[in-house]
Amino acid sequence: MDMSAESIIRIPPHHYIHVLDQNTNIARVETGPNTYIRQDNERVLFSPVRMLMVPPRHYCVIVNPVARDDEGRVQFDQAGQAKLRHADLEIRLTQEPFPLYPGEELQQNIAPLQVVLPDSALRLRSLLDFEEADGEKRIAGDEWLFEGPG
Repeated sequence: MDMSAESIIRIPPHHYIHVLDQNTNIARVETGPNTYIRQDNERVLFSPVRMLMVPPRHYCVIVNPVARDDEGRVQFDQAGQAKLRHADLEIRLTQEPFPLYPGEELQQNIAPLQVVLPDSALRLRSLLDFEEADGEKRIAGDEWLFEGPG
C-alpha cells in the first residue's frame, strides 16, 4: 500500500513512521499509538513499522546512531533534524521498544549475549578509542581478556 497518498495514517502501539516535510526536506519520526493526519507538504516514507524490541540478555548494533544528551534525550539541530553520529556504531541492550530515526540503520539483528562460563575468557579487541566505566582507557587495536563468569 502506498502510504504517501494516504492522508490519515493509523499508527498502532509500538510502531512508527518517518514523515518527510517537503518544504524543509527534513524527515522526522511519528510513534504510535497515534492517528496521524498528513499535511499537504508532507510525505509518509513507509507504512507503520514495528519498533525494535530488545529482550533481556540480547543486543543489537545500530549504525549512525542519534546523538543523545546526558539525560538520554535525542538531540536535534536548529532545523529540527535528529543529529546523527555518522560512521559510529552503538550497541543497544535491553530497553523499552525504540524506533530507528531517519539515517539510523540496524547493522546486526537482535542476537543473544554471549555467556562466559567460569574458568574461560573472551579475547576482546578494541575497534575505537574509549574509556571503560572503571576509568581504564582503551586505544583502537588494544587486546585484553574478559574472564568469566559473566
